[in-house]
Amino acid sequence: MKGRQYNEREIVARIAKGDESAFAVFFRHHYQKIYEVGLMLTQTESVAEELVQDVFLKVWKQQAQLPDILDIPSWLFIIVRNDAYKALRRSTRLKVILDTVEWPLPVSNETDEQIIYRNYHELVNKAVGQLPMRQQMAWRLSREEGLKREEIAERMQIRPDTVKEHLSLAIKNIRHFLESHDAFLIGAEIIFIWSLQSLN
Repeated sequence: MKGRQYNEREIVARIAKGDESAFAVFFRHHYQKIYEVGLMLTQTESVAEELVQDVFLKVWKQQAQLPDILDIPSWLFIIVRNDAYKALRRSTRLKVILDTVEWPLPVSNETDEQIIYRNYHELVNKAVGQLPMRQQMAWRLSREEGLKREEIAERMQIRPDTVKEHLSLAIKNIRHFLESHDAFLIGAEIIFIWSLQSLN
C-alpha cells in the first residue's frame, strides 16, 4: 500500500478473502488508535497491548463478515471497549467503581466518545463545585468564560500571580477528586490534562 491512499473497503474485501498482506495493512492502520483507547480505559500498557492482540485476533476470525460492517472504526472501538471492561472486571481496581456505575451501560444514541466526554464533564463539574470559593471563581472565569490570567486578576481584584496560585490549587484539588473517584478508569484524567493546556 506504499504510495497509495488507504482504502478501508478494498482492504476489508481482501481480508475477507484471506489476504494476509491486506490484514497487515489493516493492522498498521488501526493499531495506534486501538492501543490508545485500551490504554485510556485500563491505564496499563501491558493490558492495552493484550487488548490490541485480542481485537485483531477477533477481526481475523470474523474476516468473512467484515464487508457487512458499515463503520469499521466504531466496530473496533466497541470491541476494545468491551474487552477493556472485561479486563477491568477481573482486576481489583474496578471494584471501586462497580458500586457507583450502572452496569451494563445504558443504550443511547450517543457515540462512545460523547459518552466519555459527558461523564468527564459531569465529574469535573462536581469537583469544581467542591472547591473553595476563590479557586472555584478563578477556575470558572478561566474555563467557562475564557478569560486570561490578567483579566481574571482584574475581575477578582487580585494579582495575576495570585490567580495562577488559585488555578494551580484548583487543578490539584480537581485531580485529587478524579483520582479518588477512579476517574482514570474511564479516561477522564487524560482529557483533564488536555483541558489544562490553555491555562499555561
